[in-house]
Amino acid sequence: MNQTQSREFLHSWYLLLITMMSLTYLLINKVLLLDLLILVLCFYFYLKNGLSLFKFQRFFGYAFFFSGGFFLLNVLYPSNDLKMGDVFHFYNFVFYQASLEKALTVMLRLLFVSFLSMSSGSVINYTKVVLHLIVHKGLRLFWGYPFLLALNSIVLFKTEFQRIRINAKLRQLPWQDQLSLFFPLLVFAIRHSQRGALALVTRGLTEEKTFYFSYDLSRSDKSLFRFFLISYFFLVGIAIYFR
Repeated sequence: MNQTQSREFLHSWYLLLITMMSLTYLLINKVLLLDLLILVLCFYFYLKNGLSLFKFQRFFGYAFFFSGGFFLLNVLYPSNDLKMGDVFHFYNFVFYQASLEKALTVMLRLLFVSFLSMSSGSVINYTKVVLHLIVHKGLRLFWGYPFLLALNSIVLFKTEFQRIRINAKLRQLPWQDQLSLFFPLLVFAIRHSQRGALALVTRGLTEEKTFYFSYDLSRSDKSLFRFFLISYFFLVGIAIYFR
C-alpha cells in the first residue's frame, strides 16, 4: 500500500473532485477553446497519475466512435427547425448548414465528456477514495465496506465472464445459445455477495474498527489542488465573460 501511495502523483480523492468539476464545466460552457483548456489541465493530472499513452489513444477512439454516431444521426435525421441555411448535396443525401453546426456541437460535447469519463475510471483508485471518506470524512462503515465489496467484485465478474466464455468456445457452443452464459454469471454474483456479506459479519466489522493506513492528503496534494482551483475559476470567469 505504501508503494502505491508513493507512486500516486495526486490523491484519488482530489482526482475525483477535479473530474466532477471538469465534467460540470464541459456541460455548462459554450466556448470550445475553454473546453480544450480544461481538458488539457485535467489530463495533465491523469497522465502524471499513470494514464498510459495506449489507454489514452484507446479511450479517445471509443469516445470518437460514440460521438461520431450521434453526429451522423443528427445530420441524417435533422429536426424541422434545423432545416435552414445553406444546403449541401452528397449522393442522395441532403445536408443543411444549421443541422451540421448543431451536430458538430453535440459531437464535440459528447466526445469531451465521454473521453474524460472513461479516462478518469482508469486513474482514480475508488477504493482509496472510499477509505479516505471512511477515515477522514465520517462515512459510516455500514455503507463504506459494502460499497468496497461491490467495487472489487467488478474485476472478479469480468474474470469469471471471460472464463465462462472461453469454456463456451472450447465446447463450440453456437452463438445463439451464448445468452445462457449470463445464468452461471448470475449464480456467481449471488454467491460472491453472500460470501462477502458473511465475511463482513464473521470478522466483526464495527464502527470502532481501526486502520493501519491513514489515507490522508499530503501537502503536495493540497498545493496541486489549489493550483487546479485557481486555474479552474479563472476559466469559469472567462466563460461567464463570453456568455
